[in-house]
Amino acid sequence: MHWVCYMEVQGLYAEAARKAGLVPAGKPVVVLRDGKVFDGCREAFSGGLTLEAPARQALRDAPQAARVEWSEISCESHAHAWWDRCLQHTPYIEPGEPHQVFLAIPSPVASLTTELKAEINRLADVAAEYGFVAFTGAAPSKLVARAAALACKEGWLLRRPGTAGRAAPPAKTAFVLPGEEERYLAPLPIRFLPAPPDVQRRLARLGLKSIGEAARIPEGEWLCQLGPLGRKVTEWCHGIDPETVKPCYPLRTIARRTDLQGEVRDRDLLEQSTGRAAAVLAGRLIAHGEGCQQVTLTLERSDGPPLQAIRMLAKLQQAVYPLQQALQLLLSEALAQAPPPGGAENPGAAAGWDGGVPVTALTVELGLIGPMPWQQLNLWDDVARSEREERLERALSLLHERFPARVVGLGPRQSRSWREQMLQFVDPYRWANGEKTAHGGGSA
Repeated sequence: MHWVCYMEVQGLYAEAARKAGLVPAGKPVVVLRDGKVFDGCREAFSGGLTLEAPARQALRDAPQAARVEWSEISCESHAHAWWDRCLQHTPYIEPGEPHQVFLAIPSPVASLTTELKAEINRLADVAAEYGFVAFTGAAPSKLVARAAALACKEGWLLRRPGTAGRAAPPAKTAFVLPGEEERYLAPLPIRFLPAPPDVQRRLARLGLKSIGEAARIPEGEWLCQLGPLGRKVTEWCHGIDPETVKPCYPLRTIARRTDLQGEVRDRDLLEQSTGRAAAVLAGRLIAHGEGCQQVTLTLERSDGPPLQAIRMLAKLQQAVYPLQQALQLLLSEALAQAPPPGGAENPGAAAGWDGGVPVTALTVELGLIGPMPWQQLNLWDDVARSEREERLERALSLLHERFPARVVGLGPRQSRSWREQMLQFVDPYRWANGEKTAHGGGSA
């Protein structure tokens, strides 16, 4: 179970400019980007500075402030210091820009406990040390967490940060419980959706103001307006966002190296070695409730430099079978990179070469490791079905140990012959009866 926390620090670039010596000591700072106000210090906002204001207006709002272009500020070290302190609370950090970050906070329960709330407040206090205020949203998904933080930011900036007043300051941290995502998003502006700029302009031309108004539009209408992206907009409006936090800082990887005890040219033996490595690494991922989205295979050979192939998966995976399938493709790509003996200078040897590469060791590495998303419990599962699935998994594991992974797999046993295809064309119901089971059964 992981809560998503989104944080946005105001004043981070101004503080970085002061540390770099770009601004005289004791002078307010205004950071400009594309001719508009992008950031500033507390004193500048107290004087009436507003975000997204033109540069000429910034001259009137904060005439004593020093103006610095965003491109002149190098804030990587300042942001890294903030992210390093966040690593003391969670290993799952996905930075956006230097002042924006997603965090995945592990929690044993789905409810907002006192300990979890205190942990998120401590993270917000740490973030505020690198600017002058930090806006934080905590929710079950990235979409809602970001919208909650932006709502806090908008309420704070309307009050002009740093000014004193009789009314209590607006909240800087918002919490959204599971099941309340759609209700929370309904009154928020539609610009809080993480849509591309062209889609945002299209939504504005349609006259939609709030996310709740967009949620009342049927999905079919969105598909007509936006194409395939319309389905995604429909899910966003109802608070559905299956995307997980991708831990990109620091890059975490797990690897397993297998020494083949000599030169191996048989592809079947190589597939068996990669399959065993995938099983071991998948067990480590499952034990920590994590998944990976990047698979790398490196083949060490005695007659040349190592061969390497990398593959990005569509989503986080922790099961053995998807990793084995990815490694089969990577093995083919890596072996194809090896030139034939003699190369272009010896066409006779190249013509008779069977593709055997002398491999001495191989390394399987899993990257982009992150927490697996929440999964709905199967309320209709029964003991008999679970036992059947376990027996099938054990049978497949035994077959994979004895035969190459490309020979044993899930799905049809073999492609239909030309005769069977013609019979199906003549009699479409041929494959809908018992013959489908007889001819198209699984491999196991």
